[in-house]
Formats: sequence, C-alpha cells, structure tokens
Amino acid sequence: MKDFAKKHPINKSKTRRVKTSLRAKRELNQPLKIKHLFVIAAVSALLLFASNQILQTNVVKIRGDVSNPTIEFLYPVELAKDTVLIELEGIVVEEDCEYLIQIESYGKRVYAQEQLSSLLSLGLESYVEKTFSSKQPDKPLFRVMSGPYLNKSEVNNARELLIKNGRQPLIYKKCTKV
Repeated sequence: MKDFAKKHPINKSKTRRVKTSLRAKRELNQPLKIKHLFVIAAVSALLLFASNQILQTNVVKIRGDVSNPTIEFLYPVELAKDTVLIELEGIVVEEDCEYLIQIESYGKRVYAQEQLSSLLSLGLESYVEKTFSSKQPDKPLFRVMSGPYLNKSEVNNARELLIKNGRQPLIYKKCTKV
C-alpha cells in the first residue's frame, strides 16, 4: 500500500524556491581543466627526457673552461714615430678679437634704461644698442650690452657676475682679420 501522507501540503517540507532566471542553465566550461595541465606537464617532461636520451647532451662538456683571462692591447709602434706635416699658410690668420655680452633685449627703451642703471651699480661698463629683429624688421629692439672685453678671462668673469645676479647673458665674439 502507498503512503499518501507526504503528498498533503501540511506534511511537505518547506523548501525555498530559487528563481531559475538568476541561475545559469548550464555549467561554465573552463578552457583548461586540471587534468589537462597534468597531461601537458607529463608530455613536456617526456619530451625533455627523450631529447636528452636521443641527443645525448651533456651540459658539463658544453661549458667552457676559462681561468684567468688576459687582454692584450697591441698598438702600432709606427704611429708614435711618424709625424704629420700640415701646411699652415692660408689656414691660420691672425685675428684681433673682442668679446661683448648681451644681457637682455627689450621692446621699449625705458625698460632697457632701467636695466642699464642696475648694471652700472654692479660696476660693469654697459650701454643700450638699438637693433631690429629678423622676424619683425619694422619693430626696433633695444639690447643692453656690456663690453668690449679683450680676452676670454675678462668676459667669463663678467658673465659669472651677471649669472650670480639672476641674469642669463649671451657672449658675442667680434673678430677682425689682420
């Protein structure tokens, strides 16, 4: 005889229903399962063992034996004995050079005059020179210049003094052939 008591709604166990719309209908397929990784590892180990047996490689025999390497430089001795003659006529010309320093360029003479007064307080011989720009030939520029200096030592000393006072000077060299 069959027991129908469990079919009655009072006797049924209360289980929660989960909406099937939120659950995946099929299992996720992993691209590589653990058994596949074991197979790949076993095949690679088998290949390494087979290549070692077939090729009969021995790493110890391949490794070189180097003890106390020495490097020897051989320079040709003839280079020290040989002389090279150069004709200096026409190449070297005596030049009379003087050096100038450009401190700054301004578009208005008033600003150049202000810079000039601060340079005179430093003890540098300075002047304002009117020039024209290559980009705007109709617009005059006023350069604050210092010099002339007769040698590089003097111009470098003046340049260092200007750098210490927060300026970025440019050095010009004017030469005339004698």
